[in-house]
Amino acid sequence: MIDLHIHSTFSDGSYTPMEILEMALNTKLDAVSITDHDTIDGVKDILEKRDFSKVDFVTGVEISAKADSNFSEIASVHILGYGFSIYNKELKSALKKLKKARASRNPLIIKKLCALGFDITLKEIEKKCGHKNIGRPHIAQTMVEKQFVPSFNYAFDKFLTKGKPAYVNKFKFSCKETIKLIINAGGIPVLAHPGLLEIKKKESNQKFIDELIKMGIRGIEVYHTDHTKEQTDLFLNIAQEKNLIVTGGSDFHGKFKQNVKMGHGNGNLYVDYDLYKKLISKLENFRQANPMLEKLEENLTYTFNNKYLLLNALYHSSYVNELHNKNIPDIPDIPDISDISDNQRFEFLGDAILGFVIGQILMEKYPKINEGELSKLRAILVSEQGLALIAKKFDMGRFIFLGKGEKLDKGWMKNSILSDAFEAVIAAIYLDSGFKNIYELIKTYFKFQIEKFELNKATNDYKSMLQEYVQEMGEESPCYTILQETGPDHNKTFEIEVKIKNQIYKGLGKNKKSAEQDSAKNAMKNLKKL
Repeated sequence: MIDLHIHSTFSDGSYTPMEILEMALNTKLDAVSITDHDTIDGVKDILEKRDFSKVDFVTGVEISAKADSNFSEIASVHILGYGFSIYNKELKSALKKLKKARASRNPLIIKKLCALGFDITLKEIEKKCGHKNIGRPHIAQTMVEKQFVPSFNYAFDKFLTKGKPAYVNKFKFSCKETIKLIINAGGIPVLAHPGLLEIKKKESNQKFIDELIKMGIRGIEVYHTDHTKEQTDLFLNIAQEKNLIVTGGSDFHGKFKQNVKMGHGNGNLYVDYDLYKKLISKLENFRQANPMLEKLEENLTYTFNNKYLLLNALYHSSYVNELHNKNIPDIPDIPDISDISDNQRFEFLGDAILGFVIGQILMEKYPKINEGELSKLRAILVSEQGLALIAKKFDMGRFIFLGKGEKLDKGWMKNSILSDAFEAVIAAIYLDSGFKNIYELIKTYFKFQIEKFELNKATNDYKSMLQEYVQEMGEESPCYTILQETGPDHNKTFEIEVKIKNQIYKGLGKNKKSAEQDSAKNAMKNLKKL
């Protein structure tokens, strides 16, 4: 049994991503996806912690889109995305825009509710929820808790839904734009709960789905808590007729929808694990047939003359070992399968090129720094973690060809595989266009890291260094807490701790600022960034 439609505290659910994984395990679910509204922060939370081995997990998101003018009766179309890369720049930028739109709408809703006589503030809602991604469900829940309304659904039906007195519209991308975003991020777009669309006629459902197919939709959420048996049968027939992927999920929100249970819905839901396997298979087939290497070239700001050099740089040894059982992408000038090798030789060459070029750049930029400091800085820049961070910025992981075992272990997230692939790509660019080109590209790729070192070295601003590091890693901002104050008032010593990735680092200082800097410095040392 699976559930591919779950919401966490990062949108409008009441449980954290890690709590959801634990609940899925206890419910004996075989696979899940967290599909928060217009955000992938919950997905990142799980992937960065790499705590998904007990339950199969696929990246997910639910994006609210606007229907084409031909279907103006539809207020909002929800499109699910599965299997995409969390590092895709276009998707991240689009979701950031949607998050901003959601945040700007909240004060307007509160203003309307206050005008209707409700004593409610945005600050109290934020305090209750404990996170920043506030939406209408949190407002509705607060209205229930303050006994303004008898139920969560009543708050929506009477005040918060479209056409009601406290409703405020927000920016949405079109269906076409949303579908394209998901596909370009390496994912599969799926129409969410079509039975909830404001379409009364069956033939109109068919026409709307036909329009979405033209835009690139690849699946339908056939099984959903709120679908009737008649609707489920209708959408299953459409999916089979149109050769669309079939998915399903409970639309679990935790305490905000207490009658909906994870994996079971209202007791009317059962989604077979076989559908998850088919979804993953379709994802792999799609990536195999459409490697979309032009997207990686775009991220690298370099177009290869010989595409095979780039492919070779992305062939992990686990993939090459299984290649005799697979079909390789249709790229010109590829040799016979027997001649294909993994990227380890490219990695060897790329490592040498990076070491030399970074060394020369540092020599030129810092003429007064001694050999020991130069070596230390170069080691940081070309470390496994340092190279993996750059590879993530280029969204390189989704393009690496991996064997079955590494795919199951989400090898595209591993620092070792990412850093090796980055070195191999550096070698591929060098072989494709020579030293001058790769030298200039490396200067560009490492410009931010080198400038950051220069700034932080001059100011000893360890808090800024730590803040930048956690942002690169996709973690939450550092949280500083005073543990104790000792000594007389004129000579106090402060002890402060900072929490990063569930690890605590402590620092001391004669004032709060210096103690925070000391704790940040200790954190950076332990994280091997100093």
